[in-house]
Amino acid sequence: MKFMHLFKKELKEMLTITTIMTMIFSVMVMIMAGEAMSGAMEEAEEESGSITICSLDDTEFTKAVLNFLENPAGGEKNEVKYVEIKGDDYSSELDRLDIKNVVIIPEGFAAHIENSEQAELLYITKMTSLSTMSNVSTGSSNALNLINAAVKSAFYSSKVQSGALKDNEVTMLEAPIKVEEKTIVNGKSEDIAATVIIAATQMSNMFLPIMVFVLVIYSSQMILNAVANEKIDKTLETLLSAPVSRLSVLTAKMLAAGVVAGLNAIVYMYGMSKMTESVSSMAGDIDGLDKILENLGLTLSAGDYVLVGLQMFMTILITLSISLVLGVLAKDIKSTQSYIMPIMIMAMIPYMLSMFVDISTLSPVLKYAVYAIPFTHTFMATQNVMFGNMTLFWAGFAYQAVLLVICMSFAVRVFTSDKIFTMTLSFGKRRKKNEPVEE
Repeated sequence: MKFMHLFKKELKEMLTITTIMTMIFSVMVMIMAGEAMSGAMEEAEEESGSITICSLDDTEFTKAVLNFLENPAGGEKNEVKYVEIKGDDYSSELDRLDIKNVVIIPEGFAAHIENSEQAELLYITKMTSLSTMSNVSTGSSNALNLINAAVKSAFYSSKVQSGALKDNEVTMLEAPIKVEEKTIVNGKSEDIAATVIIAATQMSNMFLPIMVFVLVIYSSQMILNAVANEKIDKTLETLLSAPVSRLSVLTAKMLAAGVVAGLNAIVYMYGMSKMTESVSSMAGDIDGLDKILENLGLTLSAGDYVLVGLQMFMTILITLSISLVLGVLAKDIKSTQSYIMPIMIMAMIPYMLSMFVDISTLSPVLKYAVYAIPFTHTFMATQNVMFGNMTLFWAGFAYQAVLLVICMSFAVRVFTSDKIFTMTLSFGKRRKKNEPVEE
């Protein structure tokens, strides 16, 4: 019986209303993130079963290939969309047609096949994000496999009517076509596969979100625990009763925490730049890969690092101001962990989404809900700078600045009043008779 009483006591202290609400909020957030990623995966799967083609070879054999492509023998029908490319400015043409990729069948395609030669296709991809799921359907392998199968079917069909296959024709059918790939990023194009670009930038694309997430959690724990400890052991009360203005105390705490977090951000940004250089120099066997990425704008200049660093620092300041108020609300050391959870969840949502999906392509309701989280804009900062989305970058920076002013104003109001000693979160507890009312 004594054990059960102790167990109930400890459980009651740990399983508070705040803890339960945090768990419920966490589950809701994870469900929302899961729905977003599930929707992105479904969209990518649908797009992988479709192919956009511009045929410049008006021959009977090519028409037969396209017919087999639409209606493969013994398989499900493929969704084939036909478009007309009117010039060599592929970036403008893809924008005009509102498509991400296209397969161009050049003139003379059928002649190469009929001469038992390997024919060539041009596969053009427009990249708008480095996220994993947004580029699932932009690889050329799916188009190559589909058209290879269609060419073989059409070739076999024509040979059944004319006679047996020759040895060189059998050899050609092992790989009837090859693909020349061209990737477009922000209006600039290079003769390189999108998959190679993804592989070359994958490490840096993963490192920044991890770095931001770690900085947010580290900063929140640092200031929240510091304020909570001072409040609980009465150090804060002694400090605020000293002949120093409370605003000076608040500024000193914020500035000290900001300097430490800022130094961490600088160190991490420097490490990221060096890591990116090392990874890029070892990525693949493609000559001039660094130059290609630079021409496409997929490398960060010194100015770009400054912009990303500024938005990262803004995120840290917002984290510190929110954590400072949450530290004031803490009643004991145990409750501080529960108060960190909302910050952790708000950081986790954009962290996970930015790595797997292009947030700007989500449904309007979900997209703006994610944009409302201030940390989102920092997770998107690198891609916004690389892909020239500076309007979204500065809009996110302005939103963070406004939110920082609001959070800081509230923190100043709390610190300059007696509420700093009386504010707590105590859900579900009744006030005893003759107990003084907390402000």
